[in-house]
Amino acid sequence: MAELRFLIMSAVEQIKTSTSRVVVRFTNYLNGPLGRSVLDNLDEGESFILQTSDHTMRITKRNGKAVVSLVSIPAA
Repeated sequence: MAELRFLIMSAVEQIKTSTSRVVVRFTNYLNGPLGRSVLDNLDEGESFILQTSDHTMRITKRNGKAVVSLVSIPAA
């Protein structure tokens, strides 16, 4: 039973780690030079939904920066 609990916890941690890596990657990209054109076309407080094959994220422009938040968590 303890082994099964460990496997489940390990799988959940992998999903969280993978998900946070995606959020950090998109945040860095959108706030960097290559993402500048995206932010330039958004008004302050405006947001849009970005969907990849595994994740759905909301990108919002706050204080001139992109804020990326996860809308849904991928199924394992």
